[in-house]
Amino acid sequence: MPSGHLDGRRARHQGGGHRRGTYVGLGADGVLIGQDVGGGYLCRTQEGADDVLVEAGDVLPEEWVFVGYTPGFVDDQRVLVVAAEEQWAEEGTHLLLDAHTLRPLAAVDYPQLAGVAAVPLGDGTWLTVEEDTVRRWTIPSDRG
Repeated sequence: MPSGHLDGRRARHQGGGHRRGTYVGLGADGVLIGQDVGGGYLCRTQEGADDVLVEAGDVLPEEWVFVGYTPGFVDDQRVLVVAAEEQWAEEGTHLLLDAHTLRPLAAVDYPQLAGVAAVPLGDGTWLTVEEDTVRRWTIPSDRG
C-alpha cells in the first residue's frame, strides 16, 4: 500500500502503489488501514513501523473477501471490517480485528441485519446504514 502522511493541509502520496486501489481508514498517530478494492487483503501502515498485511484467505472462511469499503478504527485497539462470500454482497459479517495484528477478535452480533455499510468513528462507536436508517453502535463494557 502506498504510504502517505498529513502535512496539516492535505494528504500527500509517497512512493509505491499497487495495480488496484485501496480503501483507507485513518487511526491515531497516523496509522492507516487499507483494504484492497477486490477485498483480497488488509494492510496496516504506520511511519516507523513494519507494515502488517493480512490476506483474506488467512483470516476469513474459504472464498470470503473483505467488503463494504470502509475499514476503520473503532478505537486504538480494534478495527472494524465487513466480510462476505462475494465482493458485491448486500449482507455481510462485521468483524472486530486487533488493530495491531489485524487478526480477528470477534464477529459482531447485531439484533437485526446490518448490511455491508459500517463506518467506524474512532471513539469506540461505529455507524451502520440499512436503507434509510442509520444506527450508532458500541461494544458493551466488560465492567459489570
